[in-house]
Amino acid sequence: MANVVVVVLLLLLWPSCAGAELTPGTPAPEFPKDALWLSAQKPSLSSDLKGKVVLVEFWEYTCINCIRTFPRLKELYRRYQPFGFEIIGVHKGEFGFASQVENVVRAYNRFALPYPSIADVKDKIWRLYDSNGWPNSFLIDQDGVIRDVHHGEGGYGKMERSIQDLLRRRNASIDFSPFPIAPDKPLFGPPCGLQSDEIFVGYRRGSSWGGQLANSEGFQRERAVVYQPTSKRVPRGFFVEGWWLNRADDFESVAGSKPKARVSLGITYQARDVYVVLGSSSKKPVEVWVTRDGRPVPEVLRGKDVHLASDGQTVVTVDQHRMYYVLTKEDDENHELVLLPRKAGLQVYSFSFGNRCLEHFDRL
Repeated sequence: MANVVVVVLLLLLWPSCAGAELTPGTPAPEFPKDALWLSAQKPSLSSDLKGKVVLVEFWEYTCINCIRTFPRLKELYRRYQPFGFEIIGVHKGEFGFASQVENVVRAYNRFALPYPSIADVKDKIWRLYDSNGWPNSFLIDQDGVIRDVHHGEGGYGKMERSIQDLLRRRNASIDFSPFPIAPDKPLFGPPCGLQSDEIFVGYRRGSSWGGQLANSEGFQRERAVVYQPTSKRVPRGFFVEGWWLNRADDFESVAGSKPKARVSLGITYQARDVYVVLGSSSKKPVEVWVTRDGRPVPEVLRGKDVHLASDGQTVVTVDQHRMYYVLTKEDDENHELVLLPRKAGLQVYSFSFGNRCLEHFDRL
């Protein structure tokens, strides 16, 4: 009975987990006429894309699992678009800011996605497909019928073989020999090294799953709380110190760190890479000191978004709501990562991780 209660609570608290996705053999829903396209192309499944093989790809611009698939998707598009294959991206935001069109447009351009994409800001297409996660792929044949559904990362070879098979249905003479398909390899498990579970910071998910708060003050919805220092650490969660505003999707620093008034938020982790979704509540960037085990991050471990300041501190400058590359090439030991905002307005949403099998992608 307890397990049933937990499942019900999860569905209520995180709607994207609900629903039964469209399955192979189901006709693919048409895109809404009022869809917000991020590209000049605005194709219709029933007309422009009729007779083509189409991959409808649900993505989210702060989602590291999605970002790591972009090189594979770009390669599929390059290889098979000349033979009648198309990709249509559908962006559905995980956080409130990720449903703001200007943020999605900026991300679409930054990642240089070559195929048309829709900003599904009202979740219409997400609901039509009953999609429940990112990345999520629906492969549609020339007759507009879903033939394969793929969840998450990996399985790229299987997907590519399915694309080739569908394209050959209309033209058996196509020569795909220039496009060898590498066998799929495991992306998780012992050979890939350790990888902590994703951590959500806001009370909406953090208080139920994916982000336990170590401090005794706990989550206090929509309140600014002065958290006392704690030595307690949790395996999947975070700890804070100083004045933080509790919100559904994030914690926001109410003040900046000063010598006698430390404001910080940290985690313990085991992973090859660490990524953090951050934002600023003001129009001005927020500088954030980043420490690893209480010290500035060594040069060899600094992610793309970490730089060395003149005072010897390692810093991330948060000037957009997005995912930031913080640590890379880490070892397999337990470590502690702490963020110390230099002023009020830092918003911390989530921490995600990578392993040795997930290192090779474009860090854009």
